Amino acid sequence: MKRRDLLKAGLGLPLFTHAGLTLAEPGLQRVYAQPNASMPPGLPRDHGAHPAFRTEWWYFTGWFESPELTEPIGVQITFFRSAPNVNVLNPSAFTPKQLLFAHAAVAMPTAGKLKHDQIIRRAGSGGASIQSTNQQVLNIQMPGWLLQTAQGEQWQCTIQNPQLAMNLRMEQTQAPWMQGQGGYSQKGPKPEQSSYYITLPHMRSSGTIRVDGQTLPVQGTFWMDHEWSSTVLAPNAQGWDWVGLHGDQGESLMAFQIRDRDQTKPPVWTHAALRQADGTVRNFRQVKFEVMKRWKSTRTGIEYPVSQRLQLDDQTFELEPLFDDQELDARASTGTLYWEGAVRVKTDSASPWGRGYLEMTGYDRPMQL
Repeated sequence: MKRRDLLKAGLGLPLFTHAGLTLAEPGLQRVYAQPNASMPPGLPRDHGAHPAFRTEWWYFTGWFESPELTEPIGVQITFFRSAPNVNVLNPSAFTPKQLLFAHAAVAMPTAGKLKHDQIIRRAGSGGASIQSTNQQVLNIQMPGWLLQTAQGEQWQCTIQNPQLAMNLRMEQTQAPWMQGQGGYSQKGPKPEQSSYYITLPHMRSSGTIRVDGQTLPVQGTFWMDHEWSSTVLAPNAQGWDWVGLHGDQGESLMAFQIRDRDQTKPPVWTHAALRQADGTVRNFRQVKFEVMKRWKSTRTGIEYPVSQRLQLDDQTFELEPLFDDQELDARASTGTLYWEGAVRVKTDSASPWGRGYLEMTGYDRPMQL
């Protein structure tokens, strides 16, 4: 999913194939492409950008270790693309035909809160660009920010800012995981409430991270999601809880719930799947997120269920945060507040199972994509 939290970029529009983009009359509104179950994504073709869709993100979350530290740290990097509902025939260079955003955060237990940075730029100006050749090659650049890949097997992310710097290489170690129905992932009861969704789990990563003036050599494992869509959320959706979890034996677990604005009602939509190291996938019928502990931010007053129990049919997974305060304030870019945190995972027998990331949105106000 996700991930996920872009600025509101226009009205929901009719179902359309993912072949391209056109304009609607009157008003020269965009008609966005829509995911189509009969036209699934393919690789390496779809590692690149899809500008005919409203929103898109390349999202990395992982746990890292450094010989300079006594505890592991969490790392999150997300690059977003958004196509606002503007007249794309307007010849003005200031027309925001494509917007680019990025977030990066490091969860350091010694700090007790996230060290993070963010940026927003209009593509084609101010040193910001997004290039994609046959959708196989991706190159996103903004001042101080770079994400690039060719064929999707190796990725490079470079961030050079006073607040935060990273130079990380990511390498695919397992086959891509096409989420949902061959990469078509339903997020609500209507066909257009969906996305194209590809995961690269257990990506090996190494490089350096500079935070608080200290440069750390690091190595770890990333979970990478590439997702693109145009509608996704149902009108009555409040937000979502999502997890991407790595098992210690090579497993990968993805689960989410789209919460209803009426808290007395069941979720709008749920989904969960577990992939073994050999590629075998189990889809669960029952998906239930149960609150174990809440934490209230002293900065925003928002309360988040930072520890949760995930009940999936006959299996139970308990999520415990690396530390409670992993709230990310993205109001300077995407206009949102959300909790995005590193979590440890135990089974119902209290045995360690793995670790990953929990994302929670819409706890202050309904999410708008």
